[in-house]
Amino acid sequence: MTLAYDLPLCIDLFCGLGGWAEGFLAEGYRVVGFDIDPRFAVVYPGEFVLQDVRTLDGRRFRDARCIVASPPCQGWSVAGIPRHWKGGFPDATTWDGAASVIATQRIVKAAAVPWLMENPRGMLRKFLPPRETTFLCAWGATWMKPTDLWGTYPGSFARPCGPHESARRGAKTGIQGIRDPALRAKIPLPLARAVARGFL
Repeated sequence: MTLAYDLPLCIDLFCGLGGWAEGFLAEGYRVVGFDIDPRFAVVYPGEFVLQDVRTLDGRRFRDARCIVASPPCQGWSVAGIPRHWKGGFPDATTWDGAASVIATQRIVKAAAVPWLMENPRGMLRKFLPPRETTFLCAWGATWMKPTDLWGTYPGSFARPCGPHESARRGAKTGIQGIRDPALRAKIPLPLARAVARGFL
């Protein structure tokens, strides 16, 4: 019998509903997720820790196989630009997101393990050029959602746009029809499994 602590460990930062965790668990990992929102504790499929990711010391994760991170994107996404970049200047939500990205970089540097961070294609790429871009519709999502990837992960997960539900700006179809931001942010299972296999 394999004990959970004998499995490769994935640390899931800003874990939300657990899109990454579902894929990593399916590939035989132990997954520990960190998030500040207590509502995720009852639905997260891995081991959930209620903690502000920005307070974490990455040195505690040096035994992990990898780290994945999905910092808040509201202030950086294309859809959020009119709301969060008044006159070309970022608001408090955007600065909060920037603090989360900076914390992620600090954590992965201290942990010194392979890592991957994702965020929807948007303003963040102007300050932190991504390694590559993938389209979530190529991984089974019904919406297009181009997503930038950063990190020291092995291989490549860039995929061109695939079949998806058409949704012009302001439509009630596609990702705009999903009211819950956490559900809009969830990583498709095929992408999560592919990334998990890449880290093995």
